[in-house]
Amino acid sequence: MSSPRRHSFTYLLCLALLGLSAGQPLYAAAQADDVLATVNGQAVTQADLSFALLSRGITDAPPALRQQLLEQLINQRLIQEFLKTQKIEVPSKQLDESVVKVENFIRKKGDNPQQVLTKMGFTPEKLRAAIALPLAWNLYARQEISPEKMQAYFNAHREELDGTRVEASQILLKLSSDAPPTEIDQAKQKLLDLRKQIQSGKLTFAEAAAQHSQAPSKTEGGKLVTSAYRGKMPLVFTRQVFPLKEGEISEPFQSPFGMHLITLNKKHPGQFSLEDVRGELFQTLSRELYDQTLQKLRSTAKIEWKTETKS
Repeated sequence: MSSPRRHSFTYLLCLALLGLSAGQPLYAAAQADDVLATVNGQAVTQADLSFALLSRGITDAPPALRQQLLEQLINQRLIQEFLKTQKIEVPSKQLDESVVKVENFIRKKGDNPQQVLTKMGFTPEKLRAAIALPLAWNLYARQEISPEKMQAYFNAHREELDGTRVEASQILLKLSSDAPPTEIDQAKQKLLDLRKQIQSGKLTFAEAAAQHSQAPSKTEGGKLVTSAYRGKMPLVFTRQVFPLKEGEISEPFQSPFGMHLITLNKKHPGQFSLEDVRGELFQTLSRELYDQTLQKLRSTAKIEWKTETKS
């Protein structure tokens, strides 16, 4: 069973190296030992954050991005601790291969791997540790996600995975970005009234869209592009339309675009089997497992923030 994200860190590191200029400034050494947070007694320092920024090719990060990366560092520490308790170890050969990929990428650019990695803050040990984490998680996920679990998930979410496509139409009422609750409630109520009129046969969905929708598709009766579950149609739409039966209308729902009604016009069954989507499905279950594990770990972890770091 292959995994397209197996060497994701290596790939992202190589992308970061593309944007690393010769004159890129390093963070001040005097800041390196500043403790930003502790995770179960382990310090996360300014050097760790600087390393995370540099390895992504970022030299001037706003506070929000720095805070986001710091949260990711804390999550990584928790996962690293957890994997150690599970006795998950990445084979040296696999780690060696990933390190070679990074070094070869740098050489292809005509640079010296040791000089570039040192500039980015990668000691050999830190580079191997950074690469080892996603690889170790992958090993753990393969251990936990059994063929039976994959089959059960595929059966329960078949239409999301087998290439099923839907034809749908929508009615959109736009909302301002700072819409007050009264404006939101009014839009919702208007769509509920339209839904009742359509269901009672007083007008068709296409007629309602033409008269009331504020989307460009109103001229075509609200028709949306034909799409798979994860395709051309926004996921916020497919989540609403896929459970519907043909001709059924959703309840009003809100998105960043406004308030919507959506109806399923036609469903085209997909042909993909579990084997066709095994890699994608494994990644989905791996992400779910990661999120669930991290939620449990954070619920019991002792995380202490430096006062001026966490607002």
